[in-house]
Amino acid sequence: MNIYITLDYEIYFGKNHGTVEKCIIYPTSELIRIAEKYDVRFCFFVDCGFIIKLDEYRKKHPQLESDYNNITDQIAYLSRTGHDIQLHIHPHWEDSYYNGESWIIDVRRYKLTDFTETEIEDIVFRYKKVLSDLTGKKIFAYRAGGWCLQPFIQLKKAFKKNNISVDSSVFRNGYYVSNNYSYDFRNAPDKDIYKFEDEPELENPNGYFTELPISYIRNSPIFFWKLFLLGRKNPYLHKPLGDGRAMPAPGQRKKMLTQFTDCTVCIDGYNANLLKKALRKLQKKKFNNMVVIGHPKALSRYSIQKLEEFVKTNKTKHTFTTYTDSQKINDTPSGI
Repeated sequence: MNIYITLDYEIYFGKNHGTVEKCIIYPTSELIRIAEKYDVRFCFFVDCGFIIKLDEYRKKHPQLESDYNNITDQIAYLSRTGHDIQLHIHPHWEDSYYNGESWIIDVRRYKLTDFTETEIEDIVFRYKKVLSDLTGKKIFAYRAGGWCLQPFIQLKKAFKKNNISVDSSVFRNGYYVSNNYSYDFRNAPDKDIYKFEDEPELENPNGYFTELPISYIRNSPIFFWKLFLLGRKNPYLHKPLGDGRAMPAPGQRKKMLTQFTDCTVCIDGYNANLLKKALRKLQKKKFNNMVVIGHPKALSRYSIQKLEEFVKTNKTKHTFTTYTDSQKINDTPSGI
């Protein structure tokens, strides 16, 4: 089994966005510790819009200089030591700004498809260039901010023009609709890799793009009640390391606490407890790829512990890999 441990490298997007140190730098240093201890590599989808904004505002607000330097230095180190750095776009940064004390985050245009075709091309080019300049390596894989990838036909031209050939945003049966963002992967095939052309949930064997979907698992309400109660009972172990709060997702908590839900295989918080179970299910399906998602800001002491146990147990049984290292899929658009 090829195991991809993937992290969306970003701060929070609610009113309390948290600090760079606690949301990104420290939890990522814990991931680096695990990676170096067991000689494995992880994949980081970097929120490039934030780096661009830091670079813009640090000239006016020197207090942002350390945030910019800490992030760019850490990304450069991750790349230099073999971790994968790939493209993650939250285009709301185009409308957000720093007021001298905190980030004022405007999410009215949260999806990349909220922008015009010309704007999309410009955003993809500029955001990708940030990572290319930092790492000196090819940037070819993408994860959509908030899983907002549809309608992909609006992004297709910009992605081809910028040589983005691999996506890793879809998770089967994923579905959510709100005022600011939405996604619908209910028609996605139950596969661990496939080709597509116009829409990522519709397989096309002759498609230009490769979808390496995030693995999914079906959870009962009992699981989420445990998550909720453990967080209250032992906050030291289960509280996220990040010091911000997530953007509201109306209706999601009620749904998870009252019905079975298809969710991503995830290392955020108590979700990391399901890694072993998810791996067994994928093996039964004869899948070759397991894609795990996480966010440094949402990791907890518990999830870091469970991730380390998972890596230690499976390092000799499976291959912890990256998008770049897995048979160089960046150079072979036909896929793995």
